[in-house]
Amino acid sequence: MIKILKNKVQSRLHNSYKKQEAKNHALLYFFLEITRKCNLACIHCGSDCKADFQSAELTTESWYKIIDYISEKYSKELAFIISGGEPTIHPDLVKIVNRIKKNGNRWGMVTNGMNLSEKLLNQLIKEDLYSITISLDGLAKSHNRLRNSNVSFKKVMNSLDLIGKSTIDFKDAVTCVFPDNLHELNEVAEILIDKGIKSWRLFRIFPSGRASDNTNTQLTFEQSLQMLDWIKNNKKKYAERNLNLNFSCEAWIPFDIDKQVRDSPFFCRSGINIASILADGSITGCSNNHETFYRGNILKDSLSHVWENNFDDFRYRKWIKNTVCNNCEHVKSCEGGSIHLWNLNEDKPKFCYVKKI
Repeated sequence: MIKILKNKVQSRLHNSYKKQEAKNHALLYFFLEITRKCNLACIHCGSDCKADFQSAELTTESWYKIIDYISEKYSKELAFIISGGEPTIHPDLVKIVNRIKKNGNRWGMVTNGMNLSEKLLNQLIKEDLYSITISLDGLAKSHNRLRNSNVSFKKVMNSLDLIGKSTIDFKDAVTCVFPDNLHELNEVAEILIDKGIKSWRLFRIFPSGRASDNTNTQLTFEQSLQMLDWIKNNKKKYAERNLNLNFSCEAWIPFDIDKQVRDSPFFCRSGINIASILADGSITGCSNNHETFYRGNILKDSLSHVWENNFDDFRYRKWIKNTVCNNCEHVKSCEGGSIHLWNLNEDKPKFCYVKKI
């Protein structure tokens, strides 16, 4: 009984904290999707990124102006995250991150590891690369299948070697869990420990982009709970071996389970502390949100005005009343979970860890 009451009190305090954060909406992380082009065509890609992506993209000069504006307008504590597509194939990647360095902000990068040579990594480290996130999606067969490439696993192993031996402060690996690799997680953990990676997050694949056409990449409801159980049963063990294992920020789960699988309770900070500018200039919260959550375009809109006035759907979620979640007993705490689970034209999320939808 004491444990139940403690969970309730902690949950209520956390809900109050989230409301205050939404009210303050201090911008802490800014994702720059510098390209939609990619050197892979992953079967689970939510953005349909590919090498011959044809849509117009912001110029390097535009990224300079955006970085200068954000650095001047917001706190120097704000960190930039460079993403794609695959950012390492952008011809001016080093120049773009040099601009961030000159302005005194921290920056990190998300990569698939295909193009990460020792020379490029050293160049990025010289530009004060603070954090790097790389994907390892199982053992060779599983990883290569998901990444739609026969050489991706080998490339990632080489990149993990380079990252593990580097002086980068935060070395982060993510794994998209799907039926093929669900039983390989122990082996993946051993690889990361051997390579010197200190942080590991597990994601579930959601039916967006190419993943909508490859439904066999998605865990069933029961398999998703199995993944949570695996994290719960192994988090302490791997922490003792200097690998910090976490369930990702992808969805709300009950508080008593949440604190066993995450270092911090669930909080979707998209549009609250996180904003993104996509390769075409679209402004949103996290870069993997559905287009119904795009809130302007940097080519025609004032970023500060958009941030202050156009993000109520992220911060207050009144739209949840028109969805299947409205009658759920957990709605006040969950609030629909992560924004990237939603399309505002639909009345239900893509997935829920509490109920089958």
